Amino acid sequence: MTSFIICLQTLKCWIHLFLLFLCYHPEIQPAACVPPWMSAKFPCDVTALNTSKVSFDCRGRHLEAVPHEGITSNTTDLDLSENFIKKLNLMTFLWANKGKTMDFNANLKNLTKMRELKLIGMRLVEIPDTLPVSVEILELGNNNITFLNSKSFAGLTNLTQLWFSRNCYYGQPCKKRMNILENTFADLTKLQDLDLSFNNLSFVPKGLPQSLSTLNLTSNGIQCILKDDFSALYNLKILKIQGNCPRCENSPHPCLPCPNGSLEINTDAFENLTQLEVLNLAGNSLVSLNPSWFKRLKKLKSLLLSENHLFKAVTGEATFLRHLPNVEMIDISFNYNPKNYPVKVKLSKDFSNLVSLRTLHLEGLVFQSLDVNTLSPLHGLKNLSGLNLGTNFIIYSDQTVFSKFHHLKMIYLAENRLYPVPKTKLLTSGDGDPQRPDLSVSSFIQPNPRVYTYELTHELIKEECYDAGRVLILSSNNLFFISPKQFEGYGDIACLNLSGNGFSAALNGTEFSLLPNLTYLDLSFNKIDLAYDDAFKELKKLEVLDLSFNSHYFQAHGITHNLKFLLNLPVLRVLNMSFNFDSHTTPLQQNDGSYKNLFTGLTNLTLLDISFNYLQKIPENVYENLPRNLTVLHVCHNKLVEFLWDKLIHSLTFLDLRQNHIFYMKDGVFKGIKSLETLGLSYNKLPIINQSTFQWGPENKLKTLYLLRNPFQCTCDSLDFIIWIGNNRKIIPRLTTAVTCGTPEKDKDKPLVLFDIEQCVNDNQAFKMYILTSFLVIAFMFVATVAHLFYWDVSYISHVLNAKLKGYKTLHSSDNVYDLFVTYDIKDPHVSEWVMRNLREKLEEEGEKHLPLCLEERDWPPGVPLVDNLTQSIQNSRKTLFVLTEGYVKTGVFKLAMYLAHQRLLDENLDVIVLLMLEPVLQNSHFLRLRRRLCEKSVVEWPRTAAAEPWFWQNLRSVVRSMKLIDMFVSFSTLIK
Repeated sequence: MTSFIICLQTLKCWIHLFLLFLCYHPEIQPAACVPPWMSAKFPCDVTALNTSKVSFDCRGRHLEAVPHEGITSNTTDLDLSENFIKKLNLMTFLWANKGKTMDFNANLKNLTKMRELKLIGMRLVEIPDTLPVSVEILELGNNNITFLNSKSFAGLTNLTQLWFSRNCYYGQPCKKRMNILENTFADLTKLQDLDLSFNNLSFVPKGLPQSLSTLNLTSNGIQCILKDDFSALYNLKILKIQGNCPRCENSPHPCLPCPNGSLEINTDAFENLTQLEVLNLAGNSLVSLNPSWFKRLKKLKSLLLSENHLFKAVTGEATFLRHLPNVEMIDISFNYNPKNYPVKVKLSKDFSNLVSLRTLHLEGLVFQSLDVNTLSPLHGLKNLSGLNLGTNFIIYSDQTVFSKFHHLKMIYLAENRLYPVPKTKLLTSGDGDPQRPDLSVSSFIQPNPRVYTYELTHELIKEECYDAGRVLILSSNNLFFISPKQFEGYGDIACLNLSGNGFSAALNGTEFSLLPNLTYLDLSFNKIDLAYDDAFKELKKLEVLDLSFNSHYFQAHGITHNLKFLLNLPVLRVLNMSFNFDSHTTPLQQNDGSYKNLFTGLTNLTLLDISFNYLQKIPENVYENLPRNLTVLHVCHNKLVEFLWDKLIHSLTFLDLRQNHIFYMKDGVFKGIKSLETLGLSYNKLPIINQSTFQWGPENKLKTLYLLRNPFQCTCDSLDFIIWIGNNRKIIPRLTTAVTCGTPEKDKDKPLVLFDIEQCVNDNQAFKMYILTSFLVIAFMFVATVAHLFYWDVSYISHVLNAKLKGYKTLHSSDNVYDLFVTYDIKDPHVSEWVMRNLREKLEEEGEKHLPLCLEERDWPPGVPLVDNLTQSIQNSRKTLFVLTEGYVKTGVFKLAMYLAHQRLLDENLDVIVLLMLEPVLQNSHFLRLRRRLCEKSVVEWPRTAAAEPWFWQNLRSVVRSMKLIDMFVSFSTLIK
């Protein structure tokens, strides 16, 4: 029994030692294969949400070959676009899960989890025949592929999206027509989106799959649409065939008109497209629109007809509009008549049939006057919310025109010729003949290519402006001064854009009095004179103010620079003052301190842009007085040499310091800016950054750190920083392509992370030193721990082995010197006093028979070793009484005495142990529980009440007087039976 207990305690101690060893070596973890793309030197960005989706973005990394290590076999998305990779059959990949290199051309099919593959701009002349069959999205744009047949996509039956554009066009001429044979796509039964734009096709490919929902045939040179071209595309929802017969008079690129003048479309070409929702016929030089095209397009929502010759078609009888009751957006922009500048224009009355219309683009029709009759067919359209009248060269606009459009949210009048004072008389010939025979819409006002949607929120205006409420865009007109009458008739405007008008009037606080609910105001690209303190005082609800590119008076010599207008804007949230000052006029740098509280009153300001202002230094008091709610701060493209990081407010989440002259960063930058998520430090003068500069805790939220194009010093002085960025590569964009060395000259423009750190650290020597020091530390801790935990175990085992080797004799005495040996904690004065006064008196002096006791403090001879004293005391006593306290059971004396008392049980079959529980200890001890079951009377507890003390002493006397021999093994067997 004793040996069993000892073994349990020994095992427990060994477990403790093993756990301690693991704690000391945290690097000991279950073995795992580290993917090569986790290396800082891997050039691609990797997104691994889970094992089912692993994306590699290698776009524009100047690669001449696919990274030979890192592209794993479980890749689902791979983007190799805009690189210098010439041939795919020379590429190799290293599969991380197999640990061997495989030829790309032969084993690309092994990428069984590949879902998306981008091979854009790789100069391919044919489609690789080893593409993974699992691919669903394939992009092959900007290559040199000019021939396709049924074998080109053999086996790719899982394709749902195929982007095959710009393989043969004016930007990448191939000097021949693209040849797509019949039934090339017939086997792609799951294909939904097919883009064949800018490929110099001469006809619509035959045998297109019925599963198509989107088909893009933009700018190919197709001259004729036949009846059967789309007859099988019953599921088609989006059809784009614009730009096949373009108008060439103002084309910004090489342009060939169609021989027949316009795109020829068969009367029944769209007959089977009953699911069509978007139809783009722009840029096809159409002169008229056949109503038969639209009869069966009941679900059509967007119709794009810009850049045709449809001026008469939309101002005269437009019967095709009667078949479009569900259309929500129509674009008839740039359908002007060349060399014709009519005074007035009136839309066709058939526009009144567009009861679902929400957005109407009328750019580039070119006329002089906008009056109530121009848009009268639109008055009854209750759903109309966006009206685009830009780039029409309108000189005069009747202020009552828009009063009848109660539901109109966006009025776009940019790029016209509106004046502050309406002209009372327009020059006219009376019959609509052109007043400027040489007039034409010049190329610089042609609309930029854009993706048309149902709303204008993300196209013509900023999203925040659109969300503010009713929008009025008057940018790029001739409004050289502002008067309140300018805004009569436009309704309750919430967002106003007056940029690019060149007005230079001094605002006095009355100009916007008719717009009390204005929340967004764009005055950029003007010459505003802010001489008066009352400027903008009428705009108490203004939240966004854009004053960028108003440098004229700010940079003029001798002009007062007054920014006190900011005190009139209590709820301002966004302020843009970029591109206004030069190095001599920046008010933040004035020595008189007059502008230290410039932004203090803007308590709601969350975004401040003071970029491109030649700032050389921001005074310390300006930092301290920035608004407490500021979250976004743009200070890029200035001349800052230093930045006071410790003075920044703690609410910032975005800080842009690009294109400055910062050459030093102090340690612990992020200790006080824990909320910062994005920091831009690109294009500065940073040669070296200490590792401690970016030390942060788990409470820091930095997600993106821009360090592009700094002249970093690639020497051993930067070793700590190089290691740091290698461990934090996920937050540093373009780490392997744009974070480069500036010095020394031999390493200039090389990626910083590719610096050979072995120049600074000898791995072999460092590893040997690590092994040696680790061994010494582990050995010392092992010896110390073993000595602490197993001293008594080793001592006991040594005595047993010594006895077996030299012969073992039982120390047995026929007569006992003492009735009872009492062992207790002599270092505890309270216990010692209780034994000497209470226990001794009750057992030795009271009762019928006196019991001689053996007490350590009284009867042990001095100078004798502890083990000898314990052995003699236990052997010469009839019983051994253990007075148990919390402190005593933890001592080595208790363990040794218990072992020696158990030895008498083994040698003499005599149980001499009596346990007196002076305190509740060893409650979970298996030994104590077993003794209570087998020898209940040998375990006594000090009573909790004084009334039970006489019974306790009587019970204790009876226990110690017992001379009964107990055969523990026989009793135990009897109990089990």
